[in-house]
Amino acid sequence: MKIITVLQQKGGVGKTTTTVHLAAALACQHPHLRVAVADADPQGSATIWIKRGNGGTGVAVHTVAADGDGRNLRAELEAIDADVIIIDLPPALEAISLRAAIRADLLLVPTGPSVVDLSATKGAVSICKEALEYNPTKKYLLVPNRVQHNTAAGRELRGALAAWGPVSEATLTLRVAFAESAAVGLGVSQYAPESPAAQEIGLLAEEVSRILEI
Repeated sequence: MKIITVLQQKGGVGKTTTTVHLAAALACQHPHLRVAVADADPQGSATIWIKRGNGGTGVAVHTVAADGDGRNLRAELEAIDADVIIIDLPPALEAISLRAAIRADLLLVPTGPSVVDLSATKGAVSICKEALEYNPTKKYLLVPNRVQHNTAAGRELRGALAAWGPVSEATLTLRVAFAESAAVGLGVSQYAPESPAAQEIGLLAEEVSRILEI
């Protein structure tokens, strides 16, 4: 079993969007693998999204950490029958974030181009580095997300993130297809497989697959 944890300190940076679209892309690229989302966010956005599609994503979803702390997270993850699990966390760096980071083989930190987003990323990177102290074989990636290439902030984001750690090859831009596919309960890989949005999330899925050797 391979575990990916998606974390950030604030909401609105695309944690759930990244989680579900990445899970769907991995399911498309590796049909022999069982892919699941472990929804640790009390809002349950990933659960609502995936269940809306009635299995169209090819991804299972399970609620975890209902206690808010993740004290039973290890057992909850071990009970999920999947080859790849992506944990979607709430928008706060509390005990659950560190526990999920420690359990992960790979940590993803989606980050938008705003000053507030960048500020929040510092805390998430600290969690990543703390998790690496427990197990130096873990890896983490900063993922430029919700980027508008025609803005100075968007163009400069990758350089700013590189100062804090490894940056994903993929950049996820602000595209309508990401939102439209969520509205019908699908990943963009199923909803619009030939779209630029699907190509972007597909590139991230390929990079994640290489890192996890799946």
